[in-house]
Amino acid sequence: MHEPFIDYATGEIKQGSQYFKPLSRTILQYIEHPENKFDGDIGVLKRKHIQADGLIYIGKEANNIEDQPLDVEKPQIFQDMGDIKQKILALIPEEARKIGIKHRSELKYLKGNTREGKLNFNTLVMKKIIKYYSS
Repeated sequence: MHEPFIDYATGEIKQGSQYFKPLSRTILQYIEHPENKFDGDIGVLKRKHIQADGLIYIGKEANNIEDQPLDVEKPQIFQDMGDIKQKILALIPEEARKIGIKHRSELKYLKGNTREGKLNFNTLVMKKIIKYYSS
């Protein structure tokens, strides 16, 4: 606290105790911080309940979430993968061609992988299917 340090926000070299927050303020902020996972303000709080409308597979790119641009204007859309699997199994060749699956053999392979639980949601075909059914 008594040695000079670099303020990483501004790049300035600073020194002095006025730049540090006392532990008492940190403790008070912790006590006064609202708890978003629970209903109520004081006493024994009850957990809030949420209801998901569906799921969407986001893949490994979620590990690099800090590299992704923050888009706060669009709502998150979650896709129900169980529903997508059912739709894949019900696909007929004419509808598959609209999605971009041109060959019956590709559709047969896709349905087989769906039945066996071996779907890879990062493939181009799966991205087309998810996009087709989420629009």
